[in-house]
Amino acid sequence: MSSAQFSTRPRPPGPAEYALLAAISLTWGTSYMFTKIALSAVGPFSLIALRTLIATFAMLLLTAMRGGMRLTLKDTRAFAIVGLFANAAPLSLIALSVSYVDSSVTATTMALVPLITALFATLRGEQPTTREFTGIAVGFSGIVVLFGPSALVSFGDSARGAVAAIAAALVFSISLFTIRLVRHHHPMIVTTASLTFAALWTMPLAFFLEGLPQVSPSAGVGSAVITLALLNTAASSMFLFALVPRAGATFTSYNNYLVPVVAVLCGWVFLGGGITIQRAAGVVLILSGVAISTVKCGAPVEVQSPRPK
Repeated sequence: MSSAQFSTRPRPPGPAEYALLAAISLTWGTSYMFTKIALSAVGPFSLIALRTLIATFAMLLLTAMRGGMRLTLKDTRAFAIVGLFANAAPLSLIALSVSYVDSSVTATTMALVPLITALFATLRGEQPTTREFTGIAVGFSGIVVLFGPSALVSFGDSARGAVAAIAAALVFSISLFTIRLVRHHHPMIVTTASLTFAALWTMPLAFFLEGLPQVSPSAGVGSAVITLALLNTAASSMFLFALVPRAGATFTSYNNYLVPVVAVLCGWVFLGGGITIQRAAGVVLILSGVAISTVKCGAPVEVQSPRPK
C-alpha cells in the first residue's frame, strides 16, 4: 500500500471512520483504569516512559517485518514534534492528573478537547457549523450529567490534578493538527516513529524526576503496564494516525465524548460500579452529541481542505 493513499484530504465519515473512532474510544477509555492500577507502584513519568518504550519495541518489530522505514531529516524533525505532542506530553500529563485525582475526573476533563479543537480550527480559518457547536454542547452536558457537577467542582481540592488534565486536553488538541506534518506516511510508520521519539522524550524526564524504580511491580501492575503499552498506546496510536488523515482533527476529537462512557462501563463490569439513571442519561446525551456533530443527512458534501499557508 503506497503512502500516497494516506495524504488525501479529510472526507465525510463513513463506516470505516466510525469504526476507527470506536476503536480509539475503547482503547483510550480502558487506559484510565489500567493507569490507576499501575500508578499504585510506579511513578507517573516512569509509567509513561515504560509504556512508550515497550510500545516502541513492539512497533519496531512489526515495522521491521514490513521492511523497515527510511526517514529524511525533515521527517525526523516532524516525528519528534508529533511524538512530543501526540504521545509524550499528553500521556505524561494524564498520568500525572490520575495520580492526584480520580481517573474518571481526568477522563471527564478530556471532553474539553472538541471545544479546544474547534477553537484552533477557527483560528486556522475553518469555521465550525452551528450543528457542530450544538453537538459539542450536548455532548459536554452529557459529561456533566454522567459524572455530576461534583466531578468538576472537586478540582478545588486537587488543583495540580486539574491543571494537568486541562493541559493534557490542550496539548492533545494541538497534536491533532501536528499529525498533518506526517500524514503522507503509512499509519504504522507514523506510530513507530512517533512512539520512538515519545520514549526518547520521556525516559530522560522520568529518570531526572523519579529516578529508577525502587520496587518490583506485582503481576497485576506488570500486566497493567504491558496492556497500556501494547493496547492503549501502540494499537490506539495506529487507530489515531489512520483516522486523522481520513476524517480530520475535529471528527477525531469526538472520541473524547466516548472515552468517559467506556470508563463508566469499565467501572461497572470490572470494579462493581452500578449503572444508574443519571449515568444512563449521560451516556445518551454524549452519544447524541457525537451524532449531532458528525452525522450528515442527505447527499454527501465535499469537504474542502484548508489552504496551505
